[in-house]
Amino acid sequence: MDLVRLLIIAHAALGGIALISGSISMFSKKGSLLHKQTGKLFVGSMILSAAISIPVCFFPGHENMLLFSIAVFTIYCILSGQRALLFKPTNLLHLKLWKDWLISGVMFSFGIALMLEGAFKLLYPNGPTLLFYFFGILSLFFSIQDFLFFAKKNKPANEFIKRHIGLMSGAYTSSFTAFLLAGLQLKHWLVWIVPTVLITIWIIYWMRKYSKT
Repeated sequence: MDLVRLLIIAHAALGGIALISGSISMFSKKGSLLHKQTGKLFVGSMILSAAISIPVCFFPGHENMLLFSIAVFTIYCILSGQRALLFKPTNLLHLKLWKDWLISGVMFSFGIALMLEGAFKLLYPNGPTLLFYFFGILSLFFSIQDFLFFAKKNKPANEFIKRHIGLMSGAYTSSFTAFLLAGLQLKHWLVWIVPTVLITIWIIYWMRKYSKT
């Protein structure tokens, strides 16, 4: 069995673990032991799965810039989502913000690169231009929201948990989208967009709920 095949199997296995654990964590009571334990499993398996998929996207015969985009976006969401928990009011004085600026800065640059790639794809009528713009805009939106949050002097006490939910839900969306594409072999362009729309509704629900607390 060649290296690429082994990487794909490992990526799929870890992605499956991430999808199951992420689903349990998402629908379990926030802050409960089950939520925390399955959340840790989701983080570990998801970030490994995404990292493994990156080199695969550049192997001959497996080139796929859109799946590469999902992998980068997933890693960003996981890292930022975990670090969001460090923004508790009691931690703010000791927090090393340069790490967060770096993560979001890389994502901002990646968003611009995706937009440029989408513009380049206009030269090819059959190219998936819409998806590059979609993920480019999504990357820019998330990173700009990060910059505004970092620069805010007086952060609401519950803002850190809202960021955590939003970013981890974004990572889960990536896992679910990859499952539809690779696991169920659904190739329609709506597969890339519909999960994001549905999870966004979920995020808005929780944002409003925590805004009332």
